[in-house]
Amino acid sequence: MRHILIVPFLFLLFSCSPDAKGHGFSILTYNLYLLFDDNDDGDEYYPFTSSNDYDEEFYLNRIEKYASLLCSEEYRSDIFVFQEVESAEVLEDLIKAGLAKYGYKYYGIVSNDNPISVGFISKISPKSIFIHESSGPRPIIELEFIISGEMVSVYMLHAKSRLDGGSAERKDQFEHLSYLMDSSSPSLSIACGDFNEDPRFDENLSDFSYGSSPALYVTGDAGLVSSGVYYSAALDQSVPSMDTYYYEGRWYSYDHILVNGAAFDGYGLELEQIKVLSPPEILDAGGLPMKFDAGTGLGYSDHLAVKAFFRYY
Repeated sequence: MRHILIVPFLFLLFSCSPDAKGHGFSILTYNLYLLFDDNDDGDEYYPFTSSNDYDEEFYLNRIEKYASLLCSEEYRSDIFVFQEVESAEVLEDLIKAGLAKYGYKYYGIVSNDNPISVGFISKISPKSIFIHESSGPRPIIELEFIISGEMVSVYMLHAKSRLDGGSAERKDQFEHLSYLMDSSSPSLSIACGDFNEDPRFDENLSDFSYGSSPALYVTGDAGLVSSGVYYSAALDQSVPSMDTYYYEGRWYSYDHILVNGAAFDGYGLELEQIKVLSPPEILDAGGLPMKFDAGTGLGYSDHLAVKAFFRYY
């Protein structure tokens, strides 16, 4: 795995491109499901190793399929936020495989010896980048953009998996995220990623009106968003299903795009829509996310992507 560090734990390639113009922008978050490159570094997960025939052909097949999907009108966004990406090479290859022709020139990845990292690809040049370390192993990455003349802070994260517990780590990360988002006010603040918690069922990410004390307060009512309380479409009864992950017979909303009150203040960039993307080609016969099978080369991810649109008023 290559580690090219320009700021702590971050690799970035910059090239010349103007900031976004026009009347708004879109952002998409997607867990790409163990998107390892074809270099065997010793920290890959089974079966994504050369000894299990995960070779250049399988890797490039995944890259080409993902690039085609991301270039489609449904998925194409100004900013992509990804989880479970192994290296900068993966992002480079996605750009080379088709994203470049749509104007994607900026990318970055956390490089902290974690084989499944958080990264981004963007049409818009980040104004600045910050790495916010929590007590756990997974940092929060902040990108600042100037979009339609307005400062926008994007926080990217991949919360600790539930397979080995991880509640304490998620609590710490969510508390830190809440502090960071509140500190961004009054500018637009957006948090994207795989949170591994569903605000309908979990304790660390929960509706503030229930009387509990979660690490991160959210609401489905835009009118209730305030300092320390963020909007989650998963709790909005007017929004179609925000389920993104299926496990042991049950759907969960684990992938989120959360926003602060600046998205509803009546001027500048305003949230217009959040939706889950589920085109037929990424689903199995039962309508579930079809994760990549290293044996057949079929499938994409075990998660669905979430996309948000912001309009300038």
